[in-house]
Amino acid sequence: MLSDALHEYKTDINFQWTEILANGCLTPHHATQFKGFIKQINSQYQLKSIIKGETSWPSKPEDRDVLYFLAQSFRSQLIKELPSEKKQLSSSHQELAHRAKALLKDLAALSLEIAQMVVAEQDKGSTLPSWLMVEIVRDLPRLVQKKK
Repeated sequence: MLSDALHEYKTDINFQWTEILANGCLTPHHATQFKGFIKQINSQYQLKSIIKGETSWPSKPEDRDVLYFLAQSFRSQLIKELPSEKKQLSSSHQELAHRAKALLKDLAALSLEIAQMVVAEQDKGSTLPSWLMVEIVRDLPRLVQKKK
C-alpha cells in the first residue's frame, strides 16, 4: 500500500508527506525503520563510507533514526560477510573485523544501547560469528555488559 502511494506521487513528494504515508500504512516500528531508510538514502551517511572511514556515524539527535538504521545494516553486513570460523578469515575479513571493532567503539560513544543491539543475539542463527564476539568481549567489554 505504501509503495503504491509513493509510486503515485512519483518525485513530487517531500519527506513530511512520506512520513505521514509511512505512519498511515505501516506499524510504528516499521514506519520508523522506513523513515530512517529514506533519510539515510537522502543524507551524507552511507554505510560503505562509514566502514571505509570516509565519514563517521551520524551524531545529531535528529539523526538517531538514521543511526539506528545504519547500525542494523552494519550488523547484517557483518553477519553476511564474515565467516563463521576464524580459520576461514581472509585478509579482507580481518580488515573488516578490525574496522568493525573500531566502529563499535565509536558507536558506543554515541549510543551504548544501539551498539549493544549490533552485538546482541536477535534471532537464532542471526548472530555475529563467535570468534568476533570473543574479540569484542576482550577488546570492548563495556559493549557486552547487560543493562541493569
